[in-house]
Amino acid sequence: MLQWDIAIQQAWQFVVVLVRTAVILSALPLLGGRIVPKRIKIGLAAAISVILTPVVTFTLPPNWLEPAHLVMALGSEILVGLVLGFAMRLVMAAVELAGNVLGFQVGFAMANVLDPVSQVQTPVFGQLMTVLATLLYFQIDGHLLVLLALGSSFQLIPPFGAHLSGPLLPDVTGLVQRTYETGMRLAFPVMAATFLVHITMGVLGRLVPQMNMLLTSFPITIGVGLLVLGLGLPFFALVFQESVLGMEVILWELLQGLGHG
Repeated sequence: MLQWDIAIQQAWQFVVVLVRTAVILSALPLLGGRIVPKRIKIGLAAAISVILTPVVTFTLPPNWLEPAHLVMALGSEILVGLVLGFAMRLVMAAVELAGNVLGFQVGFAMANVLDPVSQVQTPVFGQLMTVLATLLYFQIDGHLLVLLALGSSFQLIPPFGAHLSGPLLPDVTGLVQRTYETGMRLAFPVMAATFLVHITMGVLGRLVPQMNMLLTSFPITIGVGLLVLGLGLPFFALVFQESVLGMEVILWELLQGLGHG
């Protein structure tokens, strides 16, 4: 009977780890997209949970089998996964924001395509930058940062231990603000170049009224935008890498806010 109780407790420990792992992995770039089959997502989450369950040590409370406590436990796991997944998702949201701004500035706002990752209409520049950011994300081991945060979350926030604290809201608000700042930094070189092009074309329109500035400005703006984007790829990689590596401190603060609420 004692062995049966231990087996049931270990099975529920695996379920708790699986729920938190699956919610966090759903926010990963590429792996969390709709193009990845659900079988692969479930298999990956189950494999990581099998590895983490013997490593993660926590004890369930005496009344953990009661339905109310089980619902609260799974709800707290979903809360932790959503907060951490939301934080990692905002890294790619900054890139998507920069792509939307660049597409509008260059003139590709009308030429939208279906993004296979987000399944929404995305400007061409947005899709290009999303693909580049996804490759950079895995190249700088951003996925390992997620696994590190996942393993650390069980130390700071044991099951049944997640709370909504006061400092959590300012942390999330600051994270959203940082997302907008990163997106504008990524888009700044092309925005500055196209702004100069628009000023130049406006001056030429005044000096040479016979020129059709509307038709002439499109190829010039697109050409300058693509040229500046190509030359600014090292800057794009540097800013994105800084944003991903800076998530370690933010994830630690979010974990502390959830664990000490």
